[in-house]
Amino acid sequence: MTASTVVDQGAALESKFFIEDADAERASTYLRSLADWLRYEEDLRGKTQLEHGEITPGQMGGLPEALVATLSTGGAATVLARAVVEWVRQRKSDVTVKAVKPDGETFEIDLRRVTAPEALVAELCKFLSPEQSGPDPDETA
Repeated sequence: MTASTVVDQGAALESKFFIEDADAERASTYLRSLADWLRYEEDLRGKTQLEHGEITPGQMGGLPEALVATLSTGGAATVLARAVVEWVRQRKSDVTVKAVKPDGETFEIDLRRVTAPEALVAELCKFLSPEQSGPDPDETA
């Protein structure tokens, strides 16, 4: 996994998804697979893209290092959360997806952890929702 900047664009929240794997090529293959999976979600069209790493000598292009999702509504967060959890559940090998918000907060989805998919979808949706970013109103009183 490679660290990268994540930005908050006004009402839209840009989060990045990484695949944690010691093998960079396998991680990039999983990222491409996840990106392809998300292309079938109408509510996510134009809201996700792959972020590529630096090109090394002998390569035609850099390997994907992250999947970037820019969401402006909670509805899109729900669609993204459900799709990512379902993608993880469909993997036959162990895979860990790590989501990172602009403030550096992280959320991990591990294939072995997906025992209650709906609860995991709800947790990830809350994590990804633009309405949930920023200070907690209850803590600022």
